[in-house]
Amino acid sequence: MSIFSDVERTIEREFHRWTAKAFGPADSNSLLLVHHGVFEEVSGKIQTGVRGKRFCPFNHIVVRLSSADEVQRSLFDVTLASQARLESDVREFLTAAGCEVPANFAVEVEDAGTASKPFEVVCSHRVDPPAPFIKSGRARLVVAHGKAVQESFLLNKPRTNIGRLPELTDAEQRVVRRNDIVFDDGSDEANATVSRSHAHIRLDAETGEYRICDDASEYGTRIFRDGRSIEVPSVGRRGERLNPGDEIYLGRVCLRFEIS
Repeated sequence: MSIFSDVERTIEREFHRWTAKAFGPADSNSLLLVHHGVFEEVSGKIQTGVRGKRFCPFNHIVVRLSSADEVQRSLFDVTLASQARLESDVREFLTAAGCEVPANFAVEVEDAGTASKPFEVVCSHRVDPPAPFIKSGRARLVVAHGKAVQESFLLNKPRTNIGRLPELTDAEQRVVRRNDIVFDDGSDEANATVSRSHAHIRLDAETGEYRICDDASEYGTRIFRDGRSIEVPSVGRRGERLNPGDEIYLGRVCLRFEIS
């Protein structure tokens, strides 16, 4: 049993209530097994330092999900990753357990296809590499169509969220996502085609590329490059690589990716 079982039960009760209402009891129970497995792994790795102070020796969690049912894998992805619910719950768990949430803390969900284990949880301490573009220039997004709070945005973070609200909260008014680039709904007609959690741009640590991922948006995400349109898969794992000069369409809003 987890040493933080009381905290865990409270969070999991809310998670079960939310998923049962959204997806039904059967899928809710499957999601709860993964949720519980993550908490068990996390609680087992929390350490106690001097004077009994607890600390978290990792800042990165990868949850690899496996199922022969592609629909179920998609459900897991949308529920746990796209809506950032799992990361929000783990952050709450760590805080309630007396641990300071590490800088650059992140929870990622990966599709492991039809591997033998239904899910695997890997905790590690990750040091984000410096953005390669920053050495010779700066990567930025320039608003070409639509109205945002700024005309351009420097991509100086490992992940940049884009959406229609500054913050998204769940039924319990807990923040589950913060958008770095915000297209306010009432500012422009095109802005209404941007979903609340539309997409995000991340720096790929392995290749040094900037990639854009669609977060199950309503009107989709596409890249216009060299006279052709490239559709960004909804809730895709790796997303699509960005090249300087690419025009990114979020619904009818357009951003231009530049290196200067």
